[in-house]
Amino acid sequence: MALVNDNVLDEIKKDLKENYPELYLDAFLNMEAREIIKGVLKEKHSLLLRDNDRLEYVVQETVGLGVIDDILIKYPLVTDISYNATDLTIETPEEKFVYNGEVEEDYVIKIIQKFANAVGKEFTPKSPILDASFSNLRINAVHKVNSPYGTTMSIRVTRPRLALNRDNFENFAPMYIWDLFKAMIDVGSNIVISGEVGTGKTELQKLLVGFIPFDQKIVIGEDTLEGHFKTLYPEKDIISWLTTNNVSFTDLIKAALRNNPAWIIISETRGKEAYEMIQSVLSGHRIITTAHAVNAKATPTRFVNMAKQGYEVDEKALRGDIYRYFHFGVHIKKKKINGKTVRYLSEIVEYLDGEKTNTLFEMKVENDKFIPQIGSYSDDFKNKLIEFGSDYKGLPNN
Repeated sequence: MALVNDNVLDEIKKDLKENYPELYLDAFLNMEAREIIKGVLKEKHSLLLRDNDRLEYVVQETVGLGVIDDILIKYPLVTDISYNATDLTIETPEEKFVYNGEVEEDYVIKIIQKFANAVGKEFTPKSPILDASFSNLRINAVHKVNSPYGTTMSIRVTRPRLALNRDNFENFAPMYIWDLFKAMIDVGSNIVISGEVGTGKTELQKLLVGFIPFDQKIVIGEDTLEGHFKTLYPEKDIISWLTTNNVSFTDLIKAALRNNPAWIIISETRGKEAYEMIQSVLSGHRIITTAHAVNAKATPTRFVNMAKQGYEVDEKALRGDIYRYFHFGVHIKKKKINGKTVRYLSEIVEYLDGEKTNTLFEMKVENDKFIPQIGSYSDDFKNKLIEFGSDYKGLPNN
């Protein structure tokens, strides 16, 4: 239910745009600027906005994101908010449900336009797809000229928090895997994390970066500010970069090599940048990246196919390099159990010379029961543990 008439909202919005243009734009997602706006509105509209609920409503509808703001406050763990032309749906790490308030397409278009204005882009029939990031929100919207049932919108919410951590790790994998992951980082392993959308690849990547010590410089490349690595790990030596329309992952990888990093973290490998990433591994840099693949064993083939998008390659030689110099593939899955989404470690494989794989860990699922199966790691990994003086005690049966 609207607490203030739409015409009054439009007048307030017009006043703020004309008389406080910088503050109006800054307040889109800046909470300090919003507090200043509140003070301005209280003074100019004291009779109308004497009640706090009404004041909050006006601020959300004029300089904020309206119902999106309300959802972000009400559901602090929300990861995705989407509008499919008829319903607004909310997704958290555990559940997905339809928003119980009434949301019309025109209202959603206003939200999309606010994003477009904030990043200096258009959302019109001539520019019908908006892909933008602002603060910790990433939006993709498709105009109704290309969407027969109406405008659609998807918002991804990211926060500087470790959704996967030591306290809840056992819900994801047995605790002995925590020690294995730490040992992988200790000996400088190159790691590819694979899985479907929403399985938690970025969260595992964030966790692994936590094991890297300060004396090893880290360069991070992302297309949106999703990992929040510098905020999560202020004590580490981290350089964090974003792609733009003019700067690709390939460009960032090349720039990273000039900054003398020990580690290059690529948020997701999905195109021709795979070739430059493989070359950086061959030059002695350590890599942690994510990719979409059906399982960890399929990742080398995915990398070869991605590299071919931009380069003429000797497939056999490139595939051999991947198996020889990428050390581990980690695959994550998710499953609905009792209405809740459970994310779990599906497998860990070692890539070995000769285009072979060695399965260290596999999680079998029978109905809703998880049954871990443990393999043995290779002599190569054992020798690395000795070389680096690791105190890792090994998997339960090693």
